Amino acid sequence: MTTRRRIAATMGAAAAVFALTTAPAFAGSAHFIGNLTSASISGMDLKVDFKEAGLESGSVETITAAAHLDATYQCINGGANNPSDAKKTTVSAEVSQSGQFTAGKNGNVVGSLLVSAPSAASVLDCPSGQTSTLTQVVYSNVTVTDETSGAFLSIPGTFSAGAKVGHGNQ
Repeated sequence: MTTRRRIAATMGAAAAVFALTTAPAFAGSAHFIGNLTSASISGMDLKVDFKEAGLESGSVETITAAAHLDATYQCINGGANNPSDAKKTTVSAEVSQSGQFTAGKNGNVVGSLLVSAPSAASVLDCPSGQTSTLTQVVYSNVTVTDETSGAFLSIPGTFSAGAKVGHGNQ
């Protein structure tokens, strides 16, 4: 083999290796960054903050935050008190919220989603003069999933909140 052919072959091989090792970030490497993905309570909602990397610049991703919810609803009177014969119910359900996010030129998506319990009025019917109120939530088994890329992350912990309710008679 002549020197020119060896140089051409070597350069061709080097170009092939370079092309294979510098594949675009979106080629199957989408992932949530664990230390930048978290959950917290915001009022009675679950707020899920996330950062996903390894996406194609400009791609539109459908991201879903999901959790298991245990929620308590009670009838509260006009004085913001829980009557002595409190009517209440507990709901145990899977809840989620989805949104669409566009990856920046660096292939990252940064965002937040709020996951909410069902509205109190849709869960508990109260007697006249009382209002159906969400009084406690516990969110567990929290996950964030990119429905488009398939990236998934489980967020450890249990997240809870309760409303202050007085006890009195109506």
